[in-house]
Amino acid sequence: MVHANVALVSRGFLGSAPQKPTVAISLKTLEAYRQLHRACPRLSVQAQVKALCYLHEVPFNKHLVKQFSDAYDVYLDIQYGVNRLVKSAMHRDTPDWRMLNACAPCLYKIEDEPTLKYALLATMDGNQSLKLVDNMFRHGTTREDGRSARTDIWLSPAEVDRFKDEAGKIVHQTADDPGRLDDHSDDIAWLDLPESEDGKLEASVDVCVERWRNAGPEARKKMFALFAMTGIFVCLCRHGQLLILCDMIRSGELAKYPLAIVNKLMEVYGPDVLVGYDIACAFAKTLAKSCLAPDARRLRMAGVVPAFHGHGHNRGCQVNWHPLYMDGVGKEDFEGCERCFSESNSLAPGTRLSSVFHREQAIEEHFQFWGEQKHYDSGNFIYNNYRQALDIIQEDGCVLAALSAELNTSDNDYEEYLRQEREYLRGRKAEPPEKATADQQFRELDFNICHNGYTTKEITRVRTNRTNTTKRYFETDDDCQAYEKELDISVRWTPNSTEYQEACKLLTMRQYQRAVDELERLVVQRLFELTKLGMMLGYKLREKIGKALKARAQAIQKALGRYNEQAARLTPPRAALSWQEVVGMVSLADFDLLREGREDIRQKPWAKHSQRRAMNLYFNIKRAREEITRLNVEIRRLLTHMYDEHVDYHVAVQELASTNPGLVMELKRRWRYRNEINTRIAFKLFKTSQLRGFTGSLHTGQRIGRPVTRNDGIPIPPWAKCLVDTTVAREVDADAAEEDDEIEPLLPGIEFDHDANAYVGFLDDLGRQDVDIRTE
Repeated sequence: MVHANVALVSRGFLGSAPQKPTVAISLKTLEAYRQLHRACPRLSVQAQVKALCYLHEVPFNKHLVKQFSDAYDVYLDIQYGVNRLVKSAMHRDTPDWRMLNACAPCLYKIEDEPTLKYALLATMDGNQSLKLVDNMFRHGTTREDGRSARTDIWLSPAEVDRFKDEAGKIVHQTADDPGRLDDHSDDIAWLDLPESEDGKLEASVDVCVERWRNAGPEARKKMFALFAMTGIFVCLCRHGQLLILCDMIRSGELAKYPLAIVNKLMEVYGPDVLVGYDIACAFAKTLAKSCLAPDARRLRMAGVVPAFHGHGHNRGCQVNWHPLYMDGVGKEDFEGCERCFSESNSLAPGTRLSSVFHREQAIEEHFQFWGEQKHYDSGNFIYNNYRQALDIIQEDGCVLAALSAELNTSDNDYEEYLRQEREYLRGRKAEPPEKATADQQFRELDFNICHNGYTTKEITRVRTNRTNTTKRYFETDDDCQAYEKELDISVRWTPNSTEYQEACKLLTMRQYQRAVDELERLVVQRLFELTKLGMMLGYKLREKIGKALKARAQAIQKALGRYNEQAARLTPPRAALSWQEVVGMVSLADFDLLREGREDIRQKPWAKHSQRRAMNLYFNIKRAREEITRLNVEIRRLLTHMYDEHVDYHVAVQELASTNPGLVMELKRRWRYRNEINTRIAFKLFKTSQLRGFTGSLHTGQRIGRPVTRNDGIPIPPWAKCLVDTTVAREVDADAAEEDDEIEPLLPGIEFDHDANAYVGFLDDLGRQDVDIRTE
């Protein structure tokens, strides 16, 4: 007796029930929906079924959705089973094989290659789009589903919960002991920063903790009880390949998630891993006090703040954590998670009300497709980055040479400027040490709530004490003036008194600093919004952006007036700021330099605009040269991987030719498709080699640990001709070649390189030099 589904599958259909199916769906339809859903995650099963009903002129019925979903689950299970057979045949089923081979340019290390400072550049972050509504908030009775994830991309909740109590070990700063927050005499070298004489880690994180919600106390990172899963926390390599991820369960972005990710990275990849994280500066404190600190120190685990997020950190943080000022990172921006989330967010409508298994299945399918696409794009990635790095070296190099001649400076001067700025900002305090007790208690309220268990009664007491103290201060001031008048005190402070002048100077400085803070807050808030808006606009609209900023930012203009008023009262007075200068301060670095410290820095070389511009050009060129060094390594790794993969397919087909012809057909199909992909990659690598200034090599190498004799007697892959024959390379795909020969726009609406470079510069330094905003 032949089962119904066996007979149906032999004819290319799959039944919707295991025993007596009443509806059968063709395998081609299921595969078509699989690929459509991977390309367009918003396409739900219900939408697909409705389309099929229209095509077959059948009235839509909800039970058809359930039947299609069941058949699709079975079809995917078959696909995962085939994948397991292919992995076994290709000897890719060893522990952690996927993580160790997730990205060929990053991880396929070969013999005799140059040593990079950081063996792997990665980035991690959390995203709350892929939530899952708890069953208790759903209508009706939820059917139990015992199925679990079928891939190894997940960190289990048990692995994550190992670190649930580690965040409580952070030491917070207090007024009585202002050094406690930075006192890490036995900390890891999270950033390879030199330590000061007293052993304190040279990083400024106080302001960052206040500005970034995920850097704040754990008690603030709560989530509505509505959601059982509140999102995912991912880690990607610099080419966008997923390394590992975990679910965020009934919470915000707790410290246990990045700790678990870092632990996995150290276990699998070993030493010299650099991880980008939007609060890397604050996370360093958590890591330094966690149980992972000894391993992180031994393996030289390091961190960096992503380039765009770095503009939201204070200058003391930027000079230590921004990729522009870090050796060995190249031109990587570490913003890969944001690009990944922009794609994965489309899954949310179809997963928020699904079962746990179907949510995991959708995420697995998405990242499988994502990984294939990132491999296909690896050739483009290398070509675009190589061209960008060469352009920076050439164009910025000319500007830097002219500036250096004008300023009479050298490369050593720029390195010294950065060192001096770090030294100054490390010693600068945002507030003087003399603070009122009531204000300090109020500032410590969050810490006491989280760690000392302050109740509502105690919270109210602190707030009331602060309010009453402020009222008493003003009342006392009024009484003091009345007493002076009544008692006719002859010896008192006058404008000519030293004490009076010192007090006025302190008060004026305090008012000035508060004006700077307010102006900074308003400008950065508005510019971040307009920067995101501007990314969708063309270069020619930049003046309209500036005019819109002026028209809609009355609060900024008022804050600017208050700043200029307070700046004029300083001794000596600070120069007034114009509207154009304020618009140009897209980076917090510019605002930090407006604050007066215990020494006047206005005449310091590193504080002057020309020197700062030259310094940034120098470090940009330095990072570009590092990028080329890394890309030269990645090109050989990628080519070696492509050739070794060709060998592995050839060997697997030969081994199974007589024993499993069905699996051989599947291997040949995948092999053929992979060769098509690799041909396009090889063409891009060939095009990279034709760039003026290319210093790499298009030769394969020998992977570390791979048997030397495994490649003996294997024919050359078809894509290899693209690397040695110019004619063949340009005939790979005529249409693609013609498209590639055109200038590839960096941003939508921009057609020319000089426009793209000008627009990117405009966003980096919005309005400082060439945005002309005329008053109406």
